[in-house]
Amino acid sequence: MRKILLGTTAVVGAALLAPTMAAAQEAPTVRVGGYFRAYYGYTQQTGQNVTGLTPQGTVVQPAQVGDAGIGATGTSTAQSARNSQHDFSTDAEIHVFVNGKTANGLTYGAVVEIQFDNNEATARTARRSYPSKTGADIDEAYAFIASPTFGQIRFGDEDGPVGGLMNAGYVTNFGTGGIYGDWQDFVIRPNRTTTSPGEMGDNTKIIYLSPQFFGFDFGGSFALNEGEGADTGCVSSLAGPFCDRAYASQGVTSFGRATTNLPGRRNEYQLMARWRGNLAGVGLAASFGYMGASAVRDITVTGTQFQTLRNPQIWEAGLQATAYGFTLGANYKWGNTSYFYIPTIRGEQDMSQIFLGGSYTAGPFSIGANGFFQTVAGTAGSAFNTTTGVLSQNTNSTPRGQRRYGYGIGANYRLAPGLDLVAEYVRHVIHENGVDLDGQANNGVQDKLRANVFLVGTRLAF
Repeated sequence: MRKILLGTTAVVGAALLAPTMAAAQEAPTVRVGGYFRAYYGYTQQTGQNVTGLTPQGTVVQPAQVGDAGIGATGTSTAQSARNSQHDFSTDAEIHVFVNGKTANGLTYGAVVEIQFDNNEATARTARRSYPSKTGADIDEAYAFIASPTFGQIRFGDEDGPVGGLMNAGYVTNFGTGGIYGDWQDFVIRPNRTTTSPGEMGDNTKIIYLSPQFFGFDFGGSFALNEGEGADTGCVSSLAGPFCDRAYASQGVTSFGRATTNLPGRRNEYQLMARWRGNLAGVGLAASFGYMGASAVRDITVTGTQFQTLRNPQIWEAGLQATAYGFTLGANYKWGNTSYFYIPTIRGEQDMSQIFLGGSYTAGPFSIGANGFFQTVAGTAGSAFNTTTGVLSQNTNSTPRGQRRYGYGIGANYRLAPGLDLVAEYVRHVIHENGVDLDGQANNGVQDKLRANVFLVGTRLAF
């Protein structure tokens, strides 16, 4: 979830929920907001066409009477596909804001965000059953209580202080957000994941945000695991790697570190300190934060546990300045984690990422550019034998790991309050020497994946 863009809920919610002294007790009131976006996109991408290949991660479909071709035998089969470079894309969210005041000056309430992109694709699960990729689900949902003296406490599914609430240095107030914008909606995996604060996840957590003292404020959060929402997360009647409370599970070494669908982090805590002020007419903001957690252990078929993954640790420092319509920002983060903010195997490359951005705003017009360069653990790594409990030596063919980098240039024009015209170009590259990143054996080793997206459209915030 990309939560650092200007006008998204991390910004809008902070403005709406800022604690103020109540004159008298007030019953909760409800306000509905959200956004709608519609774009045309032109995409050039490595590996967007295939010939005679079995899709990775395909869900096996049951055979249906009268079916023919793909899935007719109840198994995944090879396919060929060609993709156009043109597409339309729409996105929307509905946000419900509940606000009340107590007689002693506390404010309280809740925020519930409903998004309409639950599924990345439309897949058939039965003959006439097609889960829509525009299906609705809950994005963020949390309750809060706040005091102008003691700060604010939030409890629920929400970003943390390091995960998007208090970061400095990320300049994204132009176009759709540049490299952290909506270009990923037009790109076929795997060349689309960026490590932004908002990608850390909305796992259920307790959050504290302090008031501002002499320009300084701080925040902290704690989550038991990566689970969010109701229920246990278990996909069957047996415990498994998808269960929210799992602290050891078979398979986390081989594929758990490469997906956000498994509870890779446990006992996660985030800490962030920030300063905001003015110096000689220049608005300044600086932040420094840390996220720590323990890692889920791997386990053999006989139940013996092994610590194969490193406990993830992430440090981040950011700085930005604003004056005369210009905003410049820089952010650096590092630690032993992957681009999904989840654990890596012992001996793998640590993550290191630098972000730079700048923008200029004059009246209703904004223009800007940003980019990042990142090194993370590669795709070829160690393996865990679930029978013997032996962790093989790291076989990563590129000791420097995998490199991800990209940049975005965009502009927007404010037609009316909340209504913008948007244009943007983004380039994103993944490079890992000697490793076939697209998995297509019939086209040789493709160790560099490229994506170029130009989009234009409109955005309405309400």
